[in-house]
Amino acid sequence: MSILKSRIRILLLLLLLLPSTLSARQIHTFYGPIDLEEPVLLELIDSPFFQRLRAVHQYGVAYYTTHREEYSRYDHSIGVLTILKARGAPLVEQIAGLLHDVSHTAFSHVGDWVVGIENQEECFQDNIYEVFIQNCELVNILQKYGYTVEQILPDLFPALESPLPELCADRIDYNIQGAYHQGFISYDEAIAIFKNLKFIENRWVSTEPELMKKLARFALYMTESCWGSPTNHVMSRWLANAITRCISLGGFTPAEFYLGTDQAIWDMLMSQTDKEIRRTMHKVKHPYSYFSFVRESEADIIVKSKFRGIDPWILLDGQYIRLTEYDRSLAKDFQSTKKKVTTGWSLKIL
Repeated sequence: MSILKSRIRILLLLLLLLPSTLSARQIHTFYGPIDLEEPVLLELIDSPFFQRLRAVHQYGVAYYTTHREEYSRYDHSIGVLTILKARGAPLVEQIAGLLHDVSHTAFSHVGDWVVGIENQEECFQDNIYEVFIQNCELVNILQKYGYTVEQILPDLFPALESPLPELCADRIDYNIQGAYHQGFISYDEAIAIFKNLKFIENRWVSTEPELMKKLARFALYMTESCWGSPTNHVMSRWLANAITRCISLGGFTPAEFYLGTDQAIWDMLMSQTDKEIRRTMHKVKHPYSYFSFVRESEADIIVKSKFRGIDPWILLDGQYIRLTEYDRSLAKDFQSTKKKVTTGWSLKIL
């Protein structure tokens, strides 16, 4: 009988352990599947506020015109989590990485224009990050597991967020995935970069300068052709105008935009009968028909943008050096692109 009782006790203990075992789940990421066992991460991922990011494109309005990659804020956020997890970051930092983009509006940085932010160094989603989480179910999940919003602010973690031109987990992911989608690197090269980068002495370091050169050149290309391009500038401004007018006419509410998805807002805008909205959306879809490059004296606007070039640290022969020190040709292009986007483009609006 004592043997039977002992077996029953063991069985009961196993049953108590079973729910946490079953909570483990494999998550698909760009870098391959990862096994998540932490209930807090799984609950945050399953939250509708995080799942919404599946339908918010990484490049905002550019998805509908110039850069149609199937790459979402969800893909990016899961990628950042994967990078941090692979490097042994503490759980609180993994949470911060997972949630760092959750407060983006539909069309991502178009939200900056909707609320009137034109300063490239400011970002609406960063400004509302704490308030956003405090006022949705995400805060309840965090509190359930003993975390506060103040503990997961991205700026607290240099591996996650660092000022340009440094690499950080955020910047590593959107450059790796973006470079792959744009054909700058192969998938094998993307994984090689992911595996090679290490966070050493408070900085991300690579021992593969040739691979990092491809990543750095991608960042220069996207700075000029997408993220900071004059085309992206006018499209974002025009789309923001259409959104604000649609809200003023009752087409949808501010909350529907702030908590919405790209396609849902796009469809509502395209269904409007208001002539001004329809004209503006035509401009968004055909931007090259509505502006031209001119001399500064003839310009209606001067488009300046944030320079997003990266200059990674390379470890060679036991010494840390910047990639631009290793490759002088890259250094020249780095400075050239920086000058171009910060000096700006002179545009005539047609």
